Amino acid sequence: MTEEIQFRIIVGSYEHSLLCLSVTIPQQKGIDETPDVHFHPVFHFEAHTMSIRAMDVGKRYLVSGSNDEHIRIYDMQKRKELGTLLKHQGSITKLVFSDEAKKDQDADNEYLSHKTGRWLLSAAEDGNILIWRVKDWEQFGTLKGHKGSVNDLCIHPSGRVAISVSSDRTVKLWNLMMARKASTLKLRGKTTLGQLPYFCKFDKKSGGEYFVIGLTTRLIVYKTREARILHVYTVEQTIMCMEFLVLGEKQYLVLGMNDGSLNFYGFDGEEEEKKKEDEEDGDGEDEDEEERDEVEVDADDSDEEESQQNHHNKTPKATPLGSPDFQLQGHATRVKGFSIYQQKRLSDGKILTYIVSISSDGRIVVWDMDKKEQVAEYSTGERLNVVSTVQESIEKPESMRHEVEVRAEKSAAESESDGEGLVKLMKGKKRSKKQKRRDKKKLIRVELPN
Repeated sequence: MTEEIQFRIIVGSYEHSLLCLSVTIPQQKGIDETPDVHFHPVFHFEAHTMSIRAMDVGKRYLVSGSNDEHIRIYDMQKRKELGTLLKHQGSITKLVFSDEAKKDQDADNEYLSHKTGRWLLSAAEDGNILIWRVKDWEQFGTLKGHKGSVNDLCIHPSGRVAISVSSDRTVKLWNLMMARKASTLKLRGKTTLGQLPYFCKFDKKSGGEYFVIGLTTRLIVYKTREARILHVYTVEQTIMCMEFLVLGEKQYLVLGMNDGSLNFYGFDGEEEEKKKEDEEDGDGEDEDEEERDEVEVDADDSDEEESQQNHHNKTPKATPLGSPDFQLQGHATRVKGFSIYQQKRLSDGKILTYIVSISSDGRIVVWDMDKKEQVAEYSTGERLNVVSTVQESIEKPESMRHEVEVRAEKSAAESESDGEGLVKLMKGKKRSKKQKRRDKKKLIRVELPN
């Protein structure tokens, strides 16, 4: 008996292009042979005038950001371009949709990795993080404070807090409800050995009780509520990308490396805390003072949360991360990015997990995480930089809940998540001449070529 799983892969390249592929993977039962995977191009076009550096998918929208300082918005259900967001003064470095608790589903599947996307956060080399309201693409707020390029950005599972890392050697925690800075952690001394922070991720299994900062060859594990360092790890290879993945009952920190491999390290926050406590119990009281205060709270910040940070926390010594639980080797050169796709079969509750990794050599590799092996490969002929995945049903209107039905279920206070402004615009409801001119400038719809 053979079933199929189908989803879409979107990649952005240094050649300014967006490419979308539909991939079909047979689910063969009782057969050990590699399934015959099929790729079908959906669209391929030049989306920007310079290299694409950031991308994300939320609700029915795809957004891409580039060195040309533009953020493009696309409606994937209708395969149309909606317009451009132009508020950053610098290359776009990160785009992240919020991920509310409720997941999209149809009669057969629940799509666990798909974001519901009530808000979009964008970051750039100008040091600013902008909050966009997805229902009408209006700018809701600006998070200011970084003095260098924002290298990465991550939203807490609660949706109330975010963290960011910057070339100014700081980690900032943000209160998204108030659209303001909560606290700043400076990375100094033996913690970093001069390396810049490039990645930040909240863990998934504990609901964001811990977060990890990735440098060039180092990882710093924090306890979120206390902004306290639990461990500093050294890595032999250069870290190119990272993300948390839950498989069954176990959580992994997945690192994409410059040698073309994906390394999977088991991560348990409670065990990290226990190891930290054991180390502190075994340490003497006569440590050199220079071992302290390597993570400092910004003295210029006056928020109450700042005073509660562990200014005199003793930074642990860096230790080797060690060998991964397992490794996947699918690229000959550095892994530029990877995307995790998960969907749950409602018939039996089985969660299907795939990882799609990309490299600057132009190859897309699809991994079946149930078997922990490569099942497909696709060569694009372009230097790939970013990747996202989304369910195939994103473009099937019958599988999407009707906008009117959604609005009827929600109160006026919750209607922000409906995309009501865009729905009205697309349906061409009556507006004033002034509103028409403003909307025309703001949202220009263009058919995407096949």
